[in-house]
Parts: sequence; structure tokens; C-alpha cells
Amino acid sequence: MEKVLGYVRVSTETQAEKGYGKEVQESAIQEYCDNNNLSLDAVFRDLGVSGTLLERQGLSGLLTTLSEKDIKTIVVMNTSRLWREDTAKVLIKRELQKMSVNVISIEQKDYNLYSKEPNDFLINGMIELLDQYDRLNINKKLAKGRIQKVKAGIKACGNTPLGYKWKREGVVKPIIVQDKETMRVVQIIFKKYLELKSLLKVQRYLKEENIRTQRGNQFSTMAIKNILNNRFYIGEIKHADLIVKGTHNPIISMVIFGKVQAQLERNKRKGFLN
Repeated sequence: MEKVLGYVRVSTETQAEKGYGKEVQESAIQEYCDNNNLSLDAVFRDLGVSGTLLERQGLSGLLTTLSEKDIKTIVVMNTSRLWREDTAKVLIKRELQKMSVNVISIEQKDYNLYSKEPNDFLINGMIELLDQYDRLNINKKLAKGRIQKVKAGIKACGNTPLGYKWKREGVVKPIIVQDKETMRVVQIIFKKYLELKSLLKVQRYLKEENIRTQRGNQFSTMAIKNILNNRFYIGEIKHADLIVKGTHNPIISMVIFGKVQAQLERNKRKGFLN
């Protein structure tokens, strides 16, 4: 029985209402595998994450597992779960093709990652364009409220970064506060990167110390880099090109954050894996 990996992405509650909720996607993937004699080895998830982003923890875990295991097939409900715009599509496709991976799209019966047939290209392209059109309409409705929140120094929506949590009890509106347990992990990652000067070495350290993500997974190098680059940890809110001081308390000092950015840039110039 062939082993496969599943991938689920949900970016908004609206998508859940339209039939792209987490449970719906996972159920569809499991049912497809059961009906087609496939063994679902693992399901990777990005919840509350845009498909235009390349730096996604679930996607990183998926690509890492594909490179480490002898698994050559991904099952998704729709290719829009993997990508949402042309740049992301081209780059993700390139990585999958390098590893000779196939993508099974449950809703796109004839989808072929390697197909060069004009008709297939046109049909799949039209489906993906319609998905992008839906996304544009959703963004139009949400953008105004998000920008207003960011200008007020409030995180617009979604999950909190590692080290923080939503506080809902005893307050009029939910606020973001430090999570004493997980903020220690963030501080360790910054400290160890300055000591070891390498994402791979920090990853090995976290693995040896059995320090894991909030979902209990091992940290990927991309997830570590995302944490090191996240200005939320110095008390700032970023939305597109807009950066303002947040209402939350910082976990990392400006000095440490600046030193980390300088080391990341030095490694980048030298061609290192940071």
C-alpha cells in the first residue's frame, strides 16, 4: 500500500463556511485514501495562514518530511490549499518537482503537476483563478478592519505567535498576553542562535533538548527563522508595509533582535544556511 501525506490549509472562517474547513478537508483526504488503497502517513496543517505565503510551518514540515521519507504523493482537497498566487505556485511546484512528488487534488480529478497539455493547463488555471477571485473578495471585506486594528497597535486576527496567548476572561475584548511557558522557548531560540550562529545547529539543539512546537512537532529551520524574523517579539505589529508599536509586551529586547538580524544577514551574504 502506497504511503501518502495530506496537507490542509484554512485561512479564514469564511473558507470554513464555504466547505474548506479543517475537518472537511481532513475527512475528504482520509476518505479518498481509504477508497483508493492509500496509507495516510501524516497530515500537515496550516490554520489561519494565507496561501500566498511561502513561509508556513505546516508546508515546511510537509516539504521536510518528503525530503526525508520515501513518500512521493501528496493528497489535498484542492491545489488552492497549497498555493494562492502565481509566485507561490511556481516556487512550490519547483520544490515538489525536484523531489519527483505527485499531487492528488480531490476536487480536480485530472490534475497533474507535470502536465503540459493545453486543455489541462487551461482548466486547472481557470479553477485556480476562480479561487483567487474568491480570495480577493474576502480580502476586500476584511482589509479595512485589519488595517484599523494594526494602526491601533492590536494584532488583527488569527493565532498568536509562539510565546503569547489570547486572554478572553475578565476583559471587554480579547487581548494578547505573554504565555510564561512558551515565551521561554522563544528566548532560548534567540539566545542559541546568537551562540551557535546557525539555524541547523539551533534545530539540533532543540531536538536534543526535546523542545517542541505548540503542536508537539520538532522545529524546522524555516520555523526557527520565522521566529527570529518576527518583529512581534519586540513589541511591534506588522501588516504589509505598515509597522506600528503594539499594545502587547515584548519578549525580546531590541538589542538582541538587532544582533540576530545582523547575524542572519551575515550568513546570507556568505551563502550559509543561516
